[in-house]
Amino acid sequence: MFRFRPKTYIKDESNDPFFKEVNWRFYIRMRLMPVFLMFLSVVILTTQVFFPLYVFKTQDEVSKPARSTVLGVVTGYSEFTFNELQDGSENESDAAVDSPEGNVPEFYTITIPRLGIKDALVETNPPDLNPDEALGHYIGTAMPGTPGNSFVYGHSVLPVFYNPRNYKTIFSTLGDMQVGDAFTVNYNNVIYTYKVESKSVLKPNEVNPRAEIKPKYLNESTMVLMTCWPAGLKTNRLLVSAVLVNN
Repeated sequence: MFRFRPKTYIKDESNDPFFKEVNWRFYIRMRLMPVFLMFLSVVILTTQVFFPLYVFKTQDEVSKPARSTVLGVVTGYSEFTFNELQDGSENESDAAVDSPEGNVPEFYTITIPRLGIKDALVETNPPDLNPDEALGHYIGTAMPGTPGNSFVYGHSVLPVFYNPRNYKTIFSTLGDMQVGDAFTVNYNNVIYTYKVESKSVLKPNEVNPRAEIKPKYLNESTMVLMTCWPAGLKTNRLLVSAVLVNN
């Protein structure tokens, strides 16, 4: 009579990655890689988000490395030039034509109470159309206090990072200006007061920095303040137009 004899099977674990005592390839994949990826994500968040966020909130001057981070690009800190203003630019000698005293200073200042801006520099003869270190006065437009229109342009970023002492953010809240708001310009130690008359939003190619706000025969002095709009984006341009109310 046939007798059943159970058989015993012994598993060969020599090539089984789950049962080998140490399988370095598996260990690295399952243990070290997640740790490495977590460390890498912390580094990226720190260098691209948290550090620039701290700099934007605490520093009046933001370094180029901080402006070049992911957060800097997203919020509007990246390098930007108002290239749409290039057409029709003239020689620096044109800036002296409309000076009320015949001499053009290197800078004049502008104070806008509504925006918390006090004595911000405006460069009368900027070397380029990237106003990083001062607001720009468009060359060839009238100087403050003279008949004609003065055209001033500046940067903006997301309003949450607005700092009136930082020229990369100085016009971030320009949209808060209201018709009737007054601001002052100190040009050659003479204070001129301008009052806002209108605001408009244009496409970049629609902006004409040499356009006159008032008919020339009125001999009025006007000023336009321009920045990118919405703040932090480069899609459109916001123009705030004002007229001189004292002489």
